Amino acid sequence: MNVKVTGGGMIKGNVSCSGAKNASIPLLCASLLAKGKVLLRNVPRISDVFDICGILKRLDCKVVFKGHTMLIDNTNLKYRPLLFEECQRIRGSYYLIGVFLTLFSKCEILLPGGCKIGARPIDIHLEAFSDLGYEYQITDNVLWVYKKKAVKEANIVLKNKSVGASINACFAGLSLNHFVMHNILFEPEGKDVLDFLNKLGYPVVLNDDNIAYTKKNLEFKLTKHTIVSDRIEAITYMVLGLLAGDITIKKIETKNLETPLKILKDAGYNVLYNDSEIHAKKSIGAPMEVKTEVYPGFPTDAQSMFGVLFARTTGKSSMQEAIFENRMHIYYDLLDSGVECLIKNNKAIVEGTKTIYLKNYKAYDLRHGAALLLLALSNEGEALISNFDYVLRGYDDFINKIRALGGKIEII
Repeated sequence: MNVKVTGGGMIKGNVSCSGAKNASIPLLCASLLAKGKVLLRNVPRISDVFDICGILKRLDCKVVFKGHTMLIDNTNLKYRPLLFEECQRIRGSYYLIGVFLTLFSKCEILLPGGCKIGARPIDIHLEAFSDLGYEYQITDNVLWVYKKKAVKEANIVLKNKSVGASINACFAGLSLNHFVMHNILFEPEGKDVLDFLNKLGYPVVLNDDNIAYTKKNLEFKLTKHTIVSDRIEAITYMVLGLLAGDITIKKIETKNLETPLKILKDAGYNVLYNDSEIHAKKSIGAPMEVKTEVYPGFPTDAQSMFGVLFARTTGKSSMQEAIFENRMHIYYDLLDSGVECLIKNNKAIVEGTKTIYLKNYKAYDLRHGAALLLLALSNEGEALISNFDYVLRGYDDFINKIRALGGKIEII
């Protein structure tokens, strides 16, 4: 999909955050672990969610998705090799591995896809599966994981801190009588998944540096859960407000955004907030020095958006990308648009300017595409953004929400 954006206009109004993409995908996968039906609220209508729904239906689950509410009935769930095209389209399909290991003691799946933002191997997941008694083989583009030995209890340490591996290893461990897992990383979205597992009847306890689980019998019931709001969506609209207008972001847990909010306040930006709302008004801040880190540090998913904000500061700002090695596309776009940028070793130094010349751009990943939209909306002129499908993987009703705020965007 290509979109044409006419920038320079006033962006103003209220916008409500949708459910978090990074919670929705593992939650949908975890719904297969339920004994009974699952009712999820605040489900974002994004392409990644529709892909997971497609996989669930192929497994003979009943999925009813109306508005932002989804009912999942896995009564007729059957094991099938996950050799579906949806598995290759989205990275989050790998959460089905851990779920299948608990349900069926095996899983055959096409290696997961997703945005090309750098090497994101699943070796940490696979090592955890091995510690839980499973063996794996990779042939061509297919991963086969199966039970090697019976393990009733485990005390494992993840090789590196990883959000995906922490959740996935937890899913796989639910078949055990007891496990403790160390060196874990649970961001707000992962904590939302743990909350859901407890509602299902899996007593997983999150401690400072580990999670612990002791099995108990599940009860047949309807489990209801409201998905946590998307903090990256909130940051996207917040940056847009600071660049181009006056936006109030509603239905967001601001406690999950302490680091980016502090950076903006310290730089002098006009941003006000309470527990559930953020008000961001067009302003120019002082230069910033930012480095991406695991939660509660500055999120890598917000890095590209802040890069666009850097171009409107009063001096030189720097961004060090320390999570993914192929996520610096926006700085080359800024350079092509007349912004002075020095890009080296996953670090960008951006000189703020008043003059930016819009070009035609190509999105290379989800957050890069969102940043390109912010760049186009906040500057005079027109821009064509190709590969905009990437953006729809993670933003619910993005085009209509932008239009409602006064943004001029047209699907080509």
